[in-house]
Amino acid sequence: TELGNGCTWMCVRAAEILASQVGNSVCIVDCNLSSPSLHRQFGVENHYGLSDALVGDGPIRQFAQQLSRQNLWLVSCGAANGDSQQLLASGRMRARISELRAEFDYVLLDVAPMNTSNHTMMFGSLLDGVVLVIKANTTRRDSAREAVQQLRASNVRVLGVVMNQRTFPIPESIYKRL
Repeated sequence: TELGNGCTWMCVRAAEILASQVGNSVCIVDCNLSSPSLHRQFGVENHYGLSDALVGDGPIRQFAQQLSRQNLWLVSCGAANGDSQQLLASGRMRARISELRAEFDYVLLDVAPMNTSNHTMMFGSLLDGVVLVIKANTTRRDSAREAVQQLRASNVRVLGVVMNQRTFPIPESIYKRL
């Protein structure tokens, strides 16, 4: 919901775990064109990806790169484009999401935080649902509730909420036994 909550990190881990548990294809897409970072998480270059797919032709798989697992694919954000917000709001983006869903068995989108863009609402209705990532001791309860209400008002299915960066201190009496 907010910048710095670890959504990208969580999305990467979810994609990696999913790919390790299923034999089907998993594709993770960097839809955060204003602040792309998925390519860094995987240690690959960001030179050809989603923004290129939105202005170019060719099958979507041509814009995806296979990662370390045979069934794990990445569509990075691609070349910088001044009209990135326009591209994401276009009918072309809707068509590319449909193409991704037809080409890959599982598609995970990493989008900009809800407090900086409305992409979660735009894309959420085209997908099976959305998982919110909130940060322990930082995200306000009211902000999280408001985000869920906005998603539901936009007919976006909320699959769940992940609380990231939660620490569980070990009581001293148990710690001494370790």
